[in-house]
Amino acid sequence: MVKLYKEAKERLSAVTPDAAFEANVIFGAVLGSDWRLKELRGDISLSAKEREDIESLISRRLSGEPLQYAVGEWEFYGIPLRVEPGALIPRQDTETLAETALKLISDINRPRVLDLCSGTGCAAFAIKKMRPDAEVTALEKYIPAYEILLSNIERYSGVLDVRPVLADALDWRTAENFRELDLITANPPYLTDEDMANLQPEVRYEPKTALFGGSDGLTFYRELPKVWYGSLKSGGAMTFEIGLGQQDSVSGLLEEAGFENIGAEKDPTGRIRVVYGIKE
Repeated sequence: MVKLYKEAKERLSAVTPDAAFEANVIFGAVLGSDWRLKELRGDISLSAKEREDIESLISRRLSGEPLQYAVGEWEFYGIPLRVEPGALIPRQDTETLAETALKLISDINRPRVLDLCSGTGCAAFAIKKMRPDAEVTALEKYIPAYEILLSNIERYSGVLDVRPVLADALDWRTAENFRELDLITANPPYLTDEDMANLQPEVRYEPKTALFGGSDGLTFYRELPKVWYGSLKSGGAMTFEIGLGQQDSVSGLLEEAGFENIGAEKDPTGRIRVVYGIKE
C-alpha cells in the first residue's frame, strides 16, 4: 500500500503541485475516507478491483481531467456534493458568497432565500446548513446541471431541504413567480472573451454555460438586478460572486437597478469576491 501510494504521488506530481493531497483524495474515494487509519491498523488488503479503480482515477487525472470530476464528489462548506461535468465545480471562493448571504439574513426569522444559477446547489446547501429555519430555493436552467442539483437534493432530503426549480434566471416571467424574498444569491457566469481564450486546461472541462458571461463578462449582472428587483421585500438583498476587477461595474449595475447600500466582501486571499445591494 505504501509503495502504491508513493508511486501515485510521483505520477500525479506531473499535473499538480498538490500531488500528496490528490493521491489521498483518490485513495479515499476508492477505499473510504478512513483508509489511512485502516492502513495503520493493517486492515487494508487491496482487491484487484480496487487497484483498477485507483489506477483509473490516476489515469483520468493525468489526462487533465479535474480531480473533482474524476472522483465524482466534492465537499463544500463541509457538505459532500455530487460533482459532474454538467455543472461548475464548487470552489472555496464561493464560500465567501455563502458567508455574505448568511450575514445579510442574520437578523431575519425564517428568511426566504433564492439561489440563482445554482449548479450543484453548493451555495443553497451551505445557507440551509447554517440556517435550518430558512426557506431555500435553488434555480437552475440547464438540464445537465439541474439533474446534478436534483441528485444532491435527494441525497440530503430531510436533512438539508432545498427546493429545486428548473427555469431561466434571465426571464422576467420566472421572476414573476417569486415575491417577498429576503435574499437572492447568484454565482453567474462572469468570464470574458479574453478569459475564455486563456482558460487553464482543467477549466475547459467545465460547462461553458457556467463560465462565459459575454464579451465583457457582465451579461448576467446587467439583467439579473433589473429582472429580480421586484421579487425582493423592502430591505431584501441581492448578492453576487464576481470576477476579478468587476466590483465597480457590478456595483454600478446594482445601483442603476435601484439597489442601495452597495457593499463588497473579500475572500480569504484579500480579493474582492462578492458585491451586494439592498432594496430600499
